[in-house]
Amino acid sequence: MFGRRKPVRMSLLVSADAKSMPGAAAVFGLGTRLLNAVLGSQVRLQHLPVPFELYSDGIDLPVFEEFGAGTAALHLRDQLARNTLLADLEYRRKFRREFDRKKLGPTLWHRDFHDAVIVECPDKSLVGKSFGAIADERGLHPLDAFLDVLVDNGERNVRWTTTVANHRPKQLDKLAAEPTIHMGFSDAGAHLRNMAFYNYPLRLLKRTLDAARAGAPFLTVEQAVYRLTAEVADWFGLDAGTLRRGDRADFVVIDPDGLDESVDGYYEEAVPFYGGLRRMVNRNDAAVVATGVGGAVVCRHGQFRDGYGTTAKSGRVLRAKARQPRVARV
Repeated sequence: MFGRRKPVRMSLLVSADAKSMPGAAAVFGLGTRLLNAVLGSQVRLQHLPVPFELYSDGIDLPVFEEFGAGTAALHLRDQLARNTLLADLEYRRKFRREFDRKKLGPTLWHRDFHDAVIVECPDKSLVGKSFGAIADERGLHPLDAFLDVLVDNGERNVRWTTTVANHRPKQLDKLAAEPTIHMGFSDAGAHLRNMAFYNYPLRLLKRTLDAARAGAPFLTVEQAVYRLTAEVADWFGLDAGTLRRGDRADFVVIDPDGLDESVDGYYEEAVPFYGGLRRMVNRNDAAVVATGVGGAVVCRHGQFRDGYGTTAKSGRVLRAKARQPRVARV
């Protein structure tokens, strides 16, 4: 601190254009630059360069862990027991009291049930409607309508979606070009049924190409590739992210013509080792021609090599290494 010792690098969460805090995105860059200048620190905020779209089966969403009533329901794994709790009037009063925007404080989720749309439900007449719209039709508080729909249809049978951040394209472009952020914060692997941001690098490249073709670029393709690869590796001190003579041959071959609407699509796949649980995934078969690890092609046109992930080993641990940062040549 204050230049007395080597600064510790800190990667913080999260630089996002949140619906719950619409003005925050405008101050992230300036605030981080001031912090680093005053303290002599090296702080970067992680940024997910795509709309932050969430899905939930009932209340199986991390935001409900932020208050006691939500945790109490999530603790009950038995569906009937959870439905009984959600129908209890005293519990509902507690849930509504703790869920209140002012008492819960600022969070990434906007908590607006008019912006939470049902995509799967036993009552097909509700599919495509928001919980807020249902509340308006029934003359209820939106939270009561939300809980009623869950109880009436079986809580985990109701799947709904909302976008909590990065919904404004212009702000998303500004954040992607902000030098005090680095790309990250996918978090998808920890929430198999809630989100799928595994392919955010491809989606950023698609946006970059689309913007260039429209005559309104926010990054060049070269800058986007650098931000997704060598820039992050340099900051964390990893010998990775480049293709040079003598480098370890980790690479991906991308067909620009495959960067179409399919990379933004919704897909699910069953996970055998989780008892057939259907997880959210991304499909990029038209975009990703081949992926190589350590000089060996492990995936080509969406098909993995025989034994990959079971008998065929690939890759190695990336160890930290002090390095001089490279300057992007763009």
